[in-house]
Amino acid sequence: MNKAPTPQRRWRQRGAVALIFGLSLVMLIGFAGLAIDLGRFFVVKSELQNAMDACALAAASQLRPGQNNPDALTKAVAYGRVFSTGGTAGIAEIMNRANFQSEVVDVASLDITFSDTINGSYRESASANPNTAQYAKCSYVLTGLPVLFMQVLQLQGEDTGPPTQSIAAMAAATLSPSNKTCAIPVGVCLAPSGTEANNFGLTPGQWLKAKSSSPYGTGNFGWIDYSPPNGGASELADLLTGSGQCDLTNGDPVGEQGQKNSLDVAWNSRFGWYKNGGGNPQLSTAPPDFTGYAYSAGTNWPSGANAYSGTSAVAGALNYQAAASAYLPYQGDVPSGIEANTYSSSSVAQHMTGRKNRRIVAAPVVDCSVWNTPPGNQQPKVQGWACMLMLSPFNVGNPKSGEEAWDTPMLEFIGLSTKPGSPCASGGGAGAGGPLVPQLVQ
Repeated sequence: MNKAPTPQRRWRQRGAVALIFGLSLVMLIGFAGLAIDLGRFFVVKSELQNAMDACALAAASQLRPGQNNPDALTKAVAYGRVFSTGGTAGIAEIMNRANFQSEVVDVASLDITFSDTINGSYRESASANPNTAQYAKCSYVLTGLPVLFMQVLQLQGEDTGPPTQSIAAMAAATLSPSNKTCAIPVGVCLAPSGTEANNFGLTPGQWLKAKSSSPYGTGNFGWIDYSPPNGGASELADLLTGSGQCDLTNGDPVGEQGQKNSLDVAWNSRFGWYKNGGGNPQLSTAPPDFTGYAYSAGTNWPSGANAYSGTSAVAGALNYQAAASAYLPYQGDVPSGIEANTYSSSSVAQHMTGRKNRRIVAAPVVDCSVWNTPPGNQQPKVQGWACMLMLSPFNVGNPKSGEEAWDTPMLEFIGLSTKPGSPCASGGGAGAGGPLVPQLVQ
């Protein structure tokens, strides 16, 4: 028969429970502290990241690659510091704070760095190239954050002091188009040694061929297949009569489409020329530009002399902006064999119901030499976007005596569609990409 525990034995049991409870309490406090301290550090990290995001976006807004602005990076640093620390003006409402808003995030000028590529070497403003820098990075480390509860789990010596923690944050930003890029299926060949910084070797006002009798050569245009190798004339015609190919980005591969004579119908629709009995209803209902007024070197405009907004020595010749404001159709009679037999030309009233800047288009810039490399089926990548003016339509008939033949349609290079002030960047063109705005990339 079991005996009841004596008072002494019960006292010894209570002591064991107290010991276990004491040891467990240390662990419980430690794990609770782990949750509390980690939560504190997460909040501080979020505050720091917000500050770095603001710094990088502000700095990137002042980047001016390709514009030869020697003060661009100096301004970028100043903007980055103002929108993180409030700058020397002490603008309290735009200061970014951390550690539960108790400390201003004072980003040093040397912690705002710049690079030509996203994964390249980031340099301070004094050593980076303001004409090629396309990315701005802000970095910051907040040190000396006390560990309040987790130190229970640590074995501290008497003279080591309370433990502290450091938290770092970083953000990088660049300038990107604010809208999706929509482009016509016509490519621009970059010139030798052409880069985005020098407009890919093209000169504003330069006239280029939209169709060449030979494979794309430097300075010529050619049809572009955005879905190689599946694109066809029908797909490209839909892009010309519609808004173009959208959701394109630099680095996308494209294919060589070659000569597609059937695309003249879709091309001409932007000038207000519509083929009678064209078969495809879209070709006869696609909206024209506000003007069909065309340009020909030696007839009404000198080649490479800014038909977009310039002037001509020919009396009465209007630039594109003036012609669009007056809703002018193609000047004079449509070449013989066109209007009477196959085409109808839009009137002033019909152009008034069209769409503005249907002839201001974005076109991809590619390295056309890739197509001349055996075996000949390579797909060059899009390197940038050119803003172009469609100068003239196709002529599928024979011109009258003394009349310019339009069988080789021309385009004029206005500038890069992503540059500030570009009619494509302003959103006015049929293929644009929108104005450049700072966007985070890291």
